[in-house]
Amino acid sequence: MTSELLSTAAELWPGADVVPADAAADGRPVRARYAVLGRGAGATVLVPVDPRAAAGASLRRTSSATSWWSSMARNAASVAVRAAPALMRQRVEVRGGEPGLAEHIGEVLGKPVCFTISIGTARVNRKPVLQVFDMDGRCLAFGKIGWSAHTSADVSAEGRALAAVGARHLERVVPPALLARTRWQGRPVILTEPLRPHGWPSARRRTWEPPLEAMAELASLFRQEPGPLTESSWWARQWEQVGGLTDPVSRGRLARAMEEVARGAGGRPLEWGAWHGDWTPWNMAADGDRTLLWDWERFETGVPVGFDAIHHVVNVVAAGTPAGAESVLRGIELALRSTSWPEGDRELTARLYLVAILVRYLCLIEVPGGKHIAPRARQVLIALERMCFP
Repeated sequence: MTSELLSTAAELWPGADVVPADAAADGRPVRARYAVLGRGAGATVLVPVDPRAAAGASLRRTSSATSWWSSMARNAASVAVRAAPALMRQRVEVRGGEPGLAEHIGEVLGKPVCFTISIGTARVNRKPVLQVFDMDGRCLAFGKIGWSAHTSADVSAEGRALAAVGARHLERVVPPALLARTRWQGRPVILTEPLRPHGWPSARRRTWEPPLEAMAELASLFRQEPGPLTESSWWARQWEQVGGLTDPVSRGRLARAMEEVARGAGGRPLEWGAWHGDWTPWNMAADGDRTLLWDWERFETGVPVGFDAIHHVVNVVAAGTPAGAESVLRGIELALRSTSWPEGDRELTARLYLVAILVRYLCLIEVPGGKHIAPRARQVLIALERMCFP
């Protein structure tokens, strides 16, 4: 079991300890009982043992990156766990401490709740993600809680994004409804309604193809007047963030590339809109003509139109090929083939996307725990330089 996972669970009930379920009773109240999914250092999820329906439901999450066979396997595992919860043999109890986040969420939603706890892999944006159930095992919400200064900013940003997007009418894009923005122990918490796709994921699906109509709808919903790159507030923000980078080599190389991008853009007007910021197959699910879309912490308005399509394909290619600048450029090539943008705008949009994502990565490197993103940042920087200085 990972110490990070168990220590995270303990902090959700201040003053509590997480102990093996077979430890002798010590007189302290048992706040929650969990089964550990995964083994050793790979364990990153705690599933509530009671109610058993919650344990089964927590295994059935799918996205557009989930294969048909994987979905079948997850559902089979779900049925087995609900029928025989003893199959999950690694169990722990949360003992002692004060009423915790579960009680707070219960007050917000108006009924007692339990939740799964997932912390994901070790990354700069690692934070507890909760799947919240009522005591009959019905999934009521998904929750996120800020766990550091950086992840607290992410959780707050996602809350603002969902409030803004939820106030608009969308036909092809379905974001999770925002149920609550609250605070617990000084940390921001958001609760969102579960997104439930209808039917089974397709067994024959080309996941690299971005849902262009849905992406265009989101961009157009926040459309701004066309205008030149160098007169935009977005371009000014990129320069501001670059100026704050502490690594002089990366700062200088990126600045040189940005100057070349601006020179190539000239004074021609660009289309400005919104992008989700991390639109990938693992953050979405197809639902007929609609796209269910979650993880909105990178949502941004006033950006050049087209970023989501490029980001989608670049990340799909990166997931299936050896890491390197060639992978980034190959993803861009495939993305641009799938669009109907004018030829000149295609390359400029790709360059601007690389600037945006590189500024993000280089800023993340300077956040505690952000060093893991450095190799990817180097690959994107080389790709940008190759596009600017062939």
